Amino acid sequence: MSTIRFIHAADLHLDSPFKGMTGLPPKRLNELRESTFTAFNRLIDHALQTHPDFILIVGDLYDGEDRSLRAQQKFREGMERLNEAEIPVFITYGNHDHLGGNWTRFEMPPNVFEFKENIEEVSLSVRGRKSSYMDSVILNGMCVRKW
Repeated sequence: MSTIRFIHAADLHLDSPFKGMTGLPPKRLNELRESTFTAFNRLIDHALQTHPDFILIVGDLYDGEDRSLRAQQKFREGMERLNEAEIPVFITYGNHDHLGGNWTRFEMPPNVFEFKENIEEVSLSVRGRKSSYMDSVILNGMCVRKW
């Protein structure tokens, strides 16, 4: 039986304003606000170095309904880098992602699969073998079943 290697990430909160931290010195506050992008870039770099079979990002990619264009562009750029390396990415959204919000939607590259509200099945090719590794995904419980 072959193994499956994947990276699981959650709660990226890209471009969080860290509103409760406004008392910090300006330089420290700016570093803190940039930290979500720094962590995200490290995640992408690690994936490019280790080349997992796929990446699973579950919930709270952004920090609220008014997601910034910068956050969305940085996320899309990371997904494009993974696309160039042929690393699939599976995304579920969380309570901070507000899918019905009034924001500009960026189109994702073809390596990105976004789970919707219903249970869905996804087939994945791992090292040349096409198999259905995920029989179902329950979004509210964030539970992947039948591996």
